[in-house]
Amino acid sequence: MTEKSNKKGRLAKILGGDVLESQVVLKQIPLMLVIVAMCLITVFVRYRVESLNKEKNKLAKNVSYMRERRVQMQKRYQESIRISRIDQELDTLKVGLGGGPPFELKIDNNDNNE
Repeated sequence: MTEKSNKKGRLAKILGGDVLESQVVLKQIPLMLVIVAMCLITVFVRYRVESLNKEKNKLAKNVSYMRERRVQMQKRYQESIRISRIDQELDTLKVGLGGGPPFELKIDNNDNNE
């Protein structure tokens, strides 16, 4: 009977909060506070790492898009500087400078001397 009453007494002390007043537990309070602080720091660090990881993924997608855009723009510029493309533009403007590669001009020196 004393064993059952002893167990009930321990349970009553634990539920009543008497355990927190014992000297052994009071000496361990700084350690418990350090453990709680470490847990809070761990949660904060995990949150920060997750947000940085999301930002990194977002920037990686942006870099990928910009690379694709750069390649598209290079292709467009290379097409615009082709001779055939320039001839088409000159024909639409009706300038009359297009029509083939440059021709060599032949000058007769005999006509000038006579």
